[in-house]
Amino acid sequence: MKIVDTCGQKCPAPLIATRRAIREAGPGEVFEVITDNLTSFNNLSRFLKDNNTDFSVSEVQGKWNLRITQGTVAESYTKPQDYCSTPPAAFPKGNFIIVFSSDRMGEGSEELGHLLAGNFIKAVKDLDLLPAKIILYNKGVTLVSEESPVLENLKDLARMGVEILVCATCVNYYKLEGKTATGILSNMFVIAQAMASAGNIVRP
Repeated sequence: MKIVDTCGQKCPAPLIATRRAIREAGPGEVFEVITDNLTSFNNLSRFLKDNNTDFSVSEVQGKWNLRITQGTVAESYTKPQDYCSTPPAAFPKGNFIIVFSSDRMGEGSEELGHLLAGNFIKAVKDLDLLPAKIILYNKGVTLVSEESPVLENLKDLARMGVEILVCATCVNYYKLEGKTATGILSNMFVIAQAMASAGNIVRP
């Protein structure tokens, strides 16, 4: 498998290298891109999503590994430079993660549960310490769907530097492929690793 190592490079270099690799890859071919820069990782993720390119992510010791499947006509890709953004302001984070296994909060009324989940996510943005990660699995993945009423708040949290991990198996189960609008599609090993290393886990 081809590996494109962009560690130490700043935008737009990782994006240009990724686009070149996509052009050189055959249909359905899988290759990996490695970056050690969070801004480049976020820009790469947005670039790939906007161009309907399948990819998965793993992160180990500050390096992000994107496994990419070539599947889009290379000529349709927009300019990589358009995806270079200024790093967001640093927001302090606590040693805890938030886990959503549902699209609502608590038991009882479904309508009330949806309202509470939305209010909870809004409140998280105002915490003195943000969560290190937000993990979504089972029906929790619908919170990042294009139709989600809380999508904009989750996008805000992602822009504030909160990593949002979304169970790819769950996305497939709920037929949301290509319909999630924020977060990183991830596998259960990465999710388990994040939960095991967290100081505290909050389950709304």
